[in-house]
Amino acid sequence: MNYQEALAYLYSLSDFERGGPFSHAPEENLPREARLLAALGNPQQRYNCTLIAGTKGKGSTAAYIERVLREAGLRTGLYTQPDLHTFRERMRVNGRLISEAEVAELVTELRAAVEQIERLHEFSPYITYEVATALALLYFARQRVEHAVLEVGLGGRLDATNVTQPLVSVIASISYDHMQILGNTLTEIATEKAGIIKTGGIVVTSAQSPEALLAIAGVAHARQAKLVRVGALAGDTAQAEVDAGRLPALSYRYALEERATAYQRFTVHTPGQAYSGLEIPLAGQHQLENAALALATLETLRDKGVAWNEDALRQGLRSVFWPARIEVVAQNPTIVVDGAHNTDSMQKLLLALQESFQWHCLFVVLGVARDKDLPGIVQALSTIDAVVLTRAANPRAAAIEQLQALFEQYAPRVQVYTAETSDAAMNLAADLAESTDLICATGSLYLAAEVLRWAAAHGDAVAREGIEGVDH
Repeated sequence: MNYQEALAYLYSLSDFERGGPFSHAPEENLPREARLLAALGNPQQRYNCTLIAGTKGKGSTAAYIERVLREAGLRTGLYTQPDLHTFRERMRVNGRLISEAEVAELVTELRAAVEQIERLHEFSPYITYEVATALALLYFARQRVEHAVLEVGLGGRLDATNVTQPLVSVIASISYDHMQILGNTLTEIATEKAGIIKTGGIVVTSAQSPEALLAIAGVAHARQAKLVRVGALAGDTAQAEVDAGRLPALSYRYALEERATAYQRFTVHTPGQAYSGLEIPLAGQHQLENAALALATLETLRDKGVAWNEDALRQGLRSVFWPARIEVVAQNPTIVVDGAHNTDSMQKLLLALQESFQWHCLFVVLGVARDKDLPGIVQALSTIDAVVLTRAANPRAAAIEQLQALFEQYAPRVQVYTAETSDAAMNLAADLAESTDLICATGSLYLAAEVLRWAAAHGDAVAREGIEGVDH
């Protein structure tokens, strides 16, 4: 089996990312994943790990943690999804993507194990994500990783990554997303995310909604797990619940020191000290929250015997590169690419743009998945000047006509343009914008990936260097 054959096999399985709903009972997820890993010799037991759930911010938080641990001299694994350009981006060791040859070799082994299990007809068929997760966990073991940072794919309780036994469970920001699977309230969504909390373990969270926090605290209490909270120095959104004794107070609090085009400088107050002058290259208030969450997790890991020092912390945070997170790909006009894909993240994106950039007119190139809160996303964009509606080459993409109707209903003051492809949309936006304007391409990571490839073709060196092959 070569690399293309390996990918063809993986994508021949039921694939939520590309097609939508699962094709089996979700309650089978963990037993099915555990059976596959057992057939592979339980590779996930050969190294320590950190497991990160959340609606938004879990990928960035994972990147911060992994980069600091790598700076500290640990051999690290990083598992994230979805990928932007190539399947290989999902699993990295010490920052290096898995090679095509390694994917082909391991998928050959995995396919044999999957087919042997499926011949017994004990479970519904495996899905792409489950086999990819097993691939990552096996790869890390074969690479003799010391610590793996694992991003939950969807939810938490029933996610394939939840077969692991992390030293620390982490829950990033929680908002409304994937409601058709996770539930229609923040309590339901947070409860699913909190499924990654282990009995007698530790959970670190930057969730801000009192409703979500109470759900997380309930699961932590039931499992006799310690809850560590992260939030802004300016105030606690759940202070009333703290005062009533229903939640612990914030243990880690962050505050902005300085915001510049290339970095944000900030302080984090911890139970033991204050780290001032920390820097991250990623823009937006939400990235300060993610970085503070990473620091809280790192201190918890250090208490568990995972060694790092302050130099590694500072250099690791400063060195993080996480594409499609308010990534500037051109100037005059400024063009920014971001993967915001729900109402909350779109609101945070607009706030971050206002904090970090100046413009005469704001053009948004927008392509969204059809299963998102489309009216909420459109309403979040109701104050922009113009939008170019398009769709990524993904089966889940919302129809341009549907988005156009929603803008007419919820954002009638926004000038609407349309383009059938992301390349055409970017070309149109570039033609319409003046040098003092801002263009932001957003709505999904699939659209962001296509626009990064457009930017690479139009001369952006950073975007070009970040593309190590294109599978889709």
